[in-house]
Amino acid sequence: MKKKNLKKINTAVIGMGIGNVHAETYKKNNDCNLVYLCDLNNKQKKLYEKKFNCTFSSNAKSVISDKNIDLVSIASYDNYHFSQILSAIKNNKHIFVEKPLCQTHPELKKIKKALKRKKNIKLSSNLVLRAHPIFIKIFKMIKKNLIGKIYHIEGEYNYGRLYKITHGWRGRLPFYSVTQGGGIHIIDLIHWYLNLKIKKVIAVDNKFITNKTKFVFPDTVTALAKFINGITAKITSNFSCVTPHHHSLSIYGSKGTLFLSHKNLLFYESRKKNIKPKKINFKFEKNYKGKILESFVSHIKNKSNKPMVKKQDALDAMSVCLAIDKSLKTKKWERVNY
Repeated sequence: MKKKNLKKINTAVIGMGIGNVHAETYKKNNDCNLVYLCDLNNKQKKLYEKKFNCTFSSNAKSVISDKNIDLVSIASYDNYHFSQILSAIKNNKHIFVEKPLCQTHPELKKIKKALKRKKNIKLSSNLVLRAHPIFIKIFKMIKKNLIGKIYHIEGEYNYGRLYKITHGWRGRLPFYSVTQGGGIHIIDLIHWYLNLKIKKVIAVDNKFITNKTKFVFPDTVTALAKFINGITAKITSNFSCVTPHHHSLSIYGSKGTLFLSHKNLLFYESRKKNIKPKKINFKFEKNYKGKILESFVSHIKNKSNKPMVKKQDALDAMSVCLAIDKSLKTKKWERVNY
């Protein structure tokens, strides 16, 4: 089914947690018409309808199948993403989905197969760190060759919100992966920075902090990764750390080394002891979280406008997550199946 170049893109949001940000982004966008909000919890129905001036529903299937809808935002619980993506593809909807796309390799294969049959369907995922000013600054430094030839990267997704896995919905799911829920952002950044794909991974985990809680899955996962050209990386998803939520990144190159921790970005250009690193300044933009979705809407309106996160970017990051989760079970190096 060929999409018409509509004056307004009719949108729907499923899941009103982070979905609130999606709804606000659509509401502010002149190219969009927010038609539906959908959530299993009916208690906020009147509040949402008044705030966004649109229809509220608790039935995701009926929202996705509505012929008037052009673009669906999927921000439901992780275990619903796969079935809702397949339904959206079947109903010829463009898709913007919170990470992860799905939870297993067979699910990802089905999504890829469905997308191949419907090449007109556009898909993106909210890998939001690509829009964060500090990570954009790092990207520009890499592209200017200031760091030189990169040979190793280490990244940490330090969640620092323990209560969300011990008392929130994540701990109630049949399966939850901290790599799919957090580390995927680090994986995507590394793919973006290097413009290369990870070849294989090996991972270890533990759950010391959540051992006596209702959360039964590993809360900390570390993976080693190797790229096709020999570059190495270390990716950690630490959901139980006693710190505020933050991301750490170390990038080692032939000309210099970048260290990012707690919003401080330092750049070393020398191995000499008495030379201090440069502190790299960046302009912080408060409303960066809607940028990935805004770029996707722009892409739907005009395909020559490239989205910040392309369909293949989302699929590739998911493939690495699944290889890491598999390695936790096999205790072996696992090839990434792209």
